[in-house]
Amino acid sequence: MQITLLRHAAAVDRSLSLPDPQRALSEKGEKQLKRLSAFCLLNDLIPSNLFASPLLRAQQTAQGLQQRLPGCPAVQTADWLIIHTTPPQFFRALGKLAEQGLDDIWLVGHEPDFSELIAALLQTESASIVIKKASLTRLEVELSARPSAKLLWSVPSSLMAVGS
Repeated sequence: MQITLLRHAAAVDRSLSLPDPQRALSEKGEKQLKRLSAFCLLNDLIPSNLFASPLLRAQQTAQGLQQRLPGCPAVQTADWLIIHTTPPQFFRALGKLAEQGLDDIWLVGHEPDFSELIAALLQTESASIVIKKASLTRLEVELSARPSAKLLWSVPSSLMAVGS
């Protein structure tokens, strides 16, 4: 199974008056989303299946990408992508997707969940993995009794500049 992890773009700062699930993309996040979309278009990176956390910032990131990429499928909200998803929870959800015949998926979610998932799959410490906002990480995952993966590539948003 091929998995592309997309951490949501930058969101407005936390505040007492704004519950975390309702934090929207910031101006910086909107710029990151435009850069991400242009990078995906330039490199023919079009999701086959696009799943996103129900939190607003992840939904906005996924929907913004979907609107800008021709042929990108509709965003599917996945409650299991909400913050604090553990690697075993990811493995169960990915197994269910594999049972449905899905072998190429994009997930829009959060940290530290993605770092912990990658670390578990690569059998390393999560402290050695850093996933920046609006970055893409591609893995080839083997779902077995002991899930593992091969890191195919990882591109932080700051390296996605596609011209002026």
